[in-house]
Amino acid sequence: MEEALIALFDISLFILVAETIRSLLSKYNLPGLVGEILTGIAIGPYALGYVINELVGFPLISIDVYVQFLAEFSVILLIFASGLEHGLAPIKSAGILGFLGATFGALLPFLVSFYIYSPKFGDDSALMLGASMGATSLAAVVAIIEEEQLKGKDINFLVSASAVDDVVDLILLSIVLVLLQGNSVSFESLGLKVISLIVIWAVILIISVIVIPKVANRLSDKYIEEFPFVVLFGLTLIMVSLGYSPIISAFIAGVSLANSSKSPKIIQISNTLLSIFGSLFFVTVGAQVNVLELNINTLILSLELTGIASLLKWIGVFPFALIYLRDIRSANAIAIGMIPRGETGLVIASLGMSIGVLNQIEFQGIVFMSLLTTLMGSILFKVLAKRTNHP
Repeated sequence: MEEALIALFDISLFILVAETIRSLLSKYNLPGLVGEILTGIAIGPYALGYVINELVGFPLISIDVYVQFLAEFSVILLIFASGLEHGLAPIKSAGILGFLGATFGALLPFLVSFYIYSPKFGDDSALMLGASMGATSLAAVVAIIEEEQLKGKDINFLVSASAVDDVVDLILLSIVLVLLQGNSVSFESLGLKVISLIVIWAVILIISVIVIPKVANRLSDKYIEEFPFVVLFGLTLIMVSLGYSPIISAFIAGVSLANSSKSPKIIQISNTLLSIFGSLFFVTVGAQVNVLELNINTLILSLELTGIASLLKWIGVFPFALIYLRDIRSANAIAIGMIPRGETGLVIASLGMSIGVLNQIEFQGIVFMSLLTTLMGSILFKVLAKRTNHP
């Protein structure tokens, strides 16, 4: 019980300080998530939190399972709210160009990273490094879009490509994990794996979009507070058991309920929860960054990975965004908006460490790359989005 109470204090403190720093940074036109990440770095257990823990004699400030649990809830809620707000419109609008932008934006960093780092770190580590470089942080993208209330054709492309991007990187990660098993793998078996992942995702999306709104429309209003979360976490449970990320299921759940006549009320409920817990995920990301362990080797690798991740993502996305938008400035803003890696890079880095594929320097390189791309990409995207006449 005491650990749970300490975690509740930590969560309350993180949210309060994050909101304070968000307010301060808003005066300088910086994205709120930058303040949230900086909050985590500043008061996390490797910085001010360490000093506090030494003074009180016990780990008052920590990232334990309770904090991580609510951080997971925070990011799932954030993606759910985005799907709920935008519905199927972005995916329909961006179409095949959004899919191609997501695919090439994930494949190019993966392939180039593997080519560069395979001689240096070995094939296994290079494969995992490449996978961590692929997917855009949908949470970071959504946070800025919601904060700035951005809308339009270009935002539809960004949301669509970012959502599909997670599916593409899941397929890459699945292939990497198969290759890491060391068994001989045929091209046919890999092809079947890829096709099955795409088909299952498409089937779940189609069924959800057709069935869930009909059930919601028939439901009494007195159950409207509970039903969306049964859908959200039920769908998440199913898709995670099939090997998908909870990010993907949360977006599908939101998109499905967006087609319901009850969506305005559900949006109101999700926005209320977001106003409380929305910042917690990014604060937790920042709190897990140990700046004390940043040495010259880690710094060099982090900067290399950041450069590769940023440039290759831009090259992969920009041509398709330009064909779709027919405007260089808007296409450039969208390509830069897909640079943040955030949660996906961190998840893959943790997986690589747990199975012994990544060493400490490689792991920290990915962590700092995820942090740097998220900070840099979000700041640049906010500036460029405003210049392209968004409110």
